[in-house]
Parts: sequence; C-alpha cells; structure tokens
Amino acid sequence: MTGETSRPVPGTDAYWRDRKQAFGLIRTIEEAIRQRDAAPHYCASSYCNEDGEYDDVIENIGPWDRVVALQEQGAANPTVVEILTAQGRLALLSK
Repeated sequence: MTGETSRPVPGTDAYWRDRKQAFGLIRTIEEAIRQRDAAPHYCASSYCNEDGEYDDVIENIGPWDRVVALQEQGAANPTVVEILTAQGRLALLSK
C-alpha cells in the first residue's frame, strides 16, 4: 500500500472544488510575496525618546514568515504542485 491520498475524479464536483481551492492558495501565495517584497525590513519601535529618536529598531519578519508558511502549505498540496508544475512556476513555492 502506498502513502498517497486519493485524488478527486476529474469532472466531479469534488475535483472542481479541489481545483478552486488550489488556485485560491496559489493567488494567496502570490499576494503574500508581493506584500513581503513591499514590506520594510525594519520598523522603528513605537517608543520615541525626548530627543525625537526611536530607541529600538525591530526586524519585520512577519511578511517573510507568512510567505514561508504559505509556501509550505502549497508544497504539501498535490494539486497546487501539479498546477504550478504544468505552468512552469514551481519556483513560486521556494522564492
């Protein structure tokens, strides 16, 4: 017995639902990458001292962590992998 999960039969409602969810996840990954690429790497803390300077600089890792989590989710989804492989865009899961 193999460890593969059963895939929906093409043309069924379950098949189209699976495809719709996979394309939604791909769009979510693409949007998260756009947001990550536009995000600042560092943010000033909200505390400002009497000289008008910020005492602490905080590394902004949230957008990077979100992309990694979504990419891992996509890589674990066989339909997402199948679609991105067919499109020649599998690198989307490792940028």
